[in-house]
Amino acid sequence: MKFSYNIISIIDILGVVQGLLFGVMLLLMHSKKNKPTLFLGLFILLFSLEPIPNILEDMGVLLNYPLLELPPIHFHFLAYPLFYIYIQKISVFNGKKLSYWTLIPGIIETIVGLIIFFLPIAIKLQLKVSYFALIYFVLGLCYSIFIGILTIRWIMLHQKEVDNQFSETIHKNLNWSKLFIYGSIFFQVLFLIHLFNDNHTLYFFVTLVNVILIYWVSFKGIIQENIVSLYLFFPNTIEAYYNVEDQNRIIETSVTPLELPMEEKVKSPFMTTEEMQEIIDMVRGKIKKSESFLNPNLTIIDIAEETNIHPKRISHSLNNLLQMNFNGFINKFRVEKAKKLLVNEKYKNLSVEGIGMEVGFNTKATFYTAFKKYEGCTPAKYRS
Repeated sequence: MKFSYNIISIIDILGVVQGLLFGVMLLLMHSKKNKPTLFLGLFILLFSLEPIPNILEDMGVLLNYPLLELPPIHFHFLAYPLFYIYIQKISVFNGKKLSYWTLIPGIIETIVGLIIFFLPIAIKLQLKVSYFALIYFVLGLCYSIFIGILTIRWIMLHQKEVDNQFSETIHKNLNWSKLFIYGSIFFQVLFLIHLFNDNHTLYFFVTLVNVILIYWVSFKGIIQENIVSLYLFFPNTIEAYYNVEDQNRIIETSVTPLELPMEEKVKSPFMTTEEMQEIIDMVRGKIKKSESFLNPNLTIIDIAEETNIHPKRISHSLNNLLQMNFNGFINKFRVEKAKKLLVNEKYKNLSVEGIGMEVGFNTKATFYTAFKKYEGCTPAKYRS
């Protein structure tokens, strides 16, 4: 199966054009309220410029204008750090110090690229056929993978914290960004293989993957909203969980909301097992009585306000005593309620998906996943 370079060039041009359009769109959307789009827009612009040298070569432009050889539009060290910072800024940890240091190699890369571009043509042509280009690409790939690992680690910490604060995590867990990192690394590896094996078919799929990635990350980025930690909206000074009127048990937090740790690795010294059990019993009793779990948008702040217990104490108790996060804790109540409705004659005309909605799940997928996790079977099978 052979593909002409004309077709491949058209696909490459399509990727560049749509990347430029989406990138500019995101830059225009940039505002004080939506600062992260600046970094995503810049990332998409740089990512989409990557095929331009190949387009120029495939269309014969470089033969007629050798001065354009080695244009400074390769950003192996700059593009992915921009995406990493974008993820940091939209995550629940956006108040923490951002990793701007990751941009330094990319800035150096850009300066060196500009210097090389203005070198004499003869030197540029020698560099192009030397091992310089291959070494540069391999180092760039390694750095991109390194940044990808940092990004995935950040996303995993973000997802853990989201599960500790929200009962509904759709559009908050950033799964799409993790998949994008995997896909883009796959794209880079394919391109590296192409450098060693000049195969038209392989290069066709490389360009196709590039176009798909640009479109996908642009679309997801446009609809993605910032996820703000709910702890920012909870007062620092709160009353103790077991006696609202006991002024001697008021707990003063020593850190501001923006300085909350990413992971609470050490158990709080003022939280004994008995105290954590008392917190869980009180929370469980309140939830059962009010059936607040039926609210699909229930958060740990809602429970904290209802019980007058600081959300960090609730989360800490669930994590350390039950080895559960808030999301799993609430879904357990929803599954128990769903089990009753599934065998209730009054609800026999209601679909399984409808029952899931009735007990607080927003989607069929999350309902089925949670039900199977706790009951070992699907709700449809349980009903039958």
